[in-house]
Amino acid sequence: MKSYQEFFAELKRRHVFRVAAVYGIVSFGLIQFAEPLAQALLLPDVFLTYVAAVLLLGFPLALVLAWAFEVTPDGVRKTVDAAPGVIEEILAQPASKRWPAGLMALVGVIAMIAGAAWVGRQTASTSQVSGGAPEELPGTIRLAYVAPADDPRPSIAVLPFADMSREGDQEYFSDGITEELLNTLARIRQLRVAARTSAFAFKDRQLDVRQVGDSLGVGYLIEGSVRKSGNRLRITAQLIDAADGSHLWSDQYDRELDDVFAIQTEIAEAIAAQLRVPLGLGEGETLVTPTGDLEAYDLYLEGRARMRERGSSVFEASRFFESAVARDSGWAPAWAGLAESLALRPYYGPGPDEPQVRPDSAYWARSLDAAEVAARRALELDNDNASAAVALGNVLRDRWDWVPAEASYVRALALDPDNVEAHQQYAEFLAYVGRSGEALVAARRALALDRSPIRLNVAGYIALEDARYEEAIEYMAEGISLDTESNIPWIRGNLVSAYVNTGQWLAARELALGLIRDFAPELLDEVLRTWPAEDTSPAELNPDQFTDIPIFLDSPSAMWMELGRPERSLEQLERLRDEPPFGFSNILFSPAFDSLRDDPRFQELLRIRGLEGRRPIRSTSLEQPAP
Repeated sequence: MKSYQEFFAELKRRHVFRVAAVYGIVSFGLIQFAEPLAQALLLPDVFLTYVAAVLLLGFPLALVLAWAFEVTPDGVRKTVDAAPGVIEEILAQPASKRWPAGLMALVGVIAMIAGAAWVGRQTASTSQVSGGAPEELPGTIRLAYVAPADDPRPSIAVLPFADMSREGDQEYFSDGITEELLNTLARIRQLRVAARTSAFAFKDRQLDVRQVGDSLGVGYLIEGSVRKSGNRLRITAQLIDAADGSHLWSDQYDRELDDVFAIQTEIAEAIAAQLRVPLGLGEGETLVTPTGDLEAYDLYLEGRARMRERGSSVFEASRFFESAVARDSGWAPAWAGLAESLALRPYYGPGPDEPQVRPDSAYWARSLDAAEVAARRALELDNDNASAAVALGNVLRDRWDWVPAEASYVRALALDPDNVEAHQQYAEFLAYVGRSGEALVAARRALALDRSPIRLNVAGYIALEDARYEEAIEYMAEGISLDTESNIPWIRGNLVSAYVNTGQWLAARELALGLIRDFAPELLDEVLRTWPAEDTSPAELNPDQFTDIPIFLDSPSAMWMELGRPERSLEQLERLRDEPPFGFSNILFSPAFDSLRDDPRFQELLRIRGLEGRRPIRSTSLEQPAP
């Protein structure tokens, strides 16, 4: 039997070491190349695993082939036995010539194993981002999906601070202080903080604190007042036990205006101490991100006030944030606010000072490019700014860059599990890629934090996509009742679609007529003449009577499917296929189109959005219970 030295000499003679080295290094390179390729082509998450598995399984085969065969000028042939003296000649070589081949083979093997291990980490990370329902996500992401009633953390709401200024013209400032204190408290992970909109529903209402606490589902309330006069600031605050109305703590702060950030931190620390909640801050960390320019802070608060209104106020918000950034270009919150407003502008465009035409692809591109610059600048200044991560996710989502978009949303939720905007925008993302079951979980969580019109609209259209029509109608009807200024223009069209899907043509007709009166009164007579005058199933209607009805619904293609006209539906979808994200991404996974999913023309529509082959994953398949 040959000695192990002779065996290794034979391996060297047959170039097995060389093959091992080259194979391992090339495998590592292929694995690294496969990851961006998978992202660019939107290949399934398992693609990387398959690549790594094939390369690992191919390694021993490559060694066996290297042992058994050799490449000669005449082609590949079976390796012949070593001529007399060849093995002895190899063994007689000095170590400096014998060892490099083995070491290079070892390097190749290590490189291949490292590549496979990297795939394992990537796959685990991606499964957290793209696989399964949100409840399966670990750590703070799981906390983000805990129902408020089951959340073990102390719960608190910040009620709107009263404007006590002499002229009564500082309401935006007192509201801004309230919201910033809310955001400061939200950074304490051991507290659950009620969303701003929910708390502000009790503004200017004289109610018993126990009733307020019960309505908000919180154990503690903060209320106070703000008096701003020149450069002087007086803030009073008190902590109340919502169970019995007792006052646990109160204080008054008389400071210069430039101490406003210190006051926010002091109030948050005092409340945390009263509730025996640790702040969890590292050395040098603070609860707020101050700016040295108080005018920039004032502009920032104005911008936030406009953002809350949505509608055309989003454009005003952009101008305030731009002014804040101009005064302090190193303040992350102002950049994050600017990014959020710029990313949302196309949904509400055109702006008051812009040509009154529907935003086209160029308009979207400009807005998204500017939003990305602002979001990345905010993250450079503060990598833990959740609002910037949400804004970046919006940019990537509306460019259909699905994988990094989801990663950005998940990071935002990890940074701030109670960030209602993160929950809403992530819900919209999930709906866009056909995961309506998961989307509904995220939308319901947003509603649990903040039951405002924009959240109700999102929950409504996602429930519609998830084939939960009655739930969709409830959400959207409630949203319309709250949207008194009509700042959410799509919610009424979404409700018309929900009524049509359930055969409630009379209710749909009444709402649709209101839309026509508001936006196209010259078409009113035609709609009155052609719209069904009674509730009936779509199968009993004559589709021809709808042929000339103007397109005023958010999803007319779905209506044509209900009327048994799939060809007309496809034609309308194809007219929208090159439009920006809002064109039809949010309806492609509607149940109305289930019968079209294998049609090549429909698959082409999905391919354009980078979603070829995707099937809807609804709550029924995920076994998500209705609320």
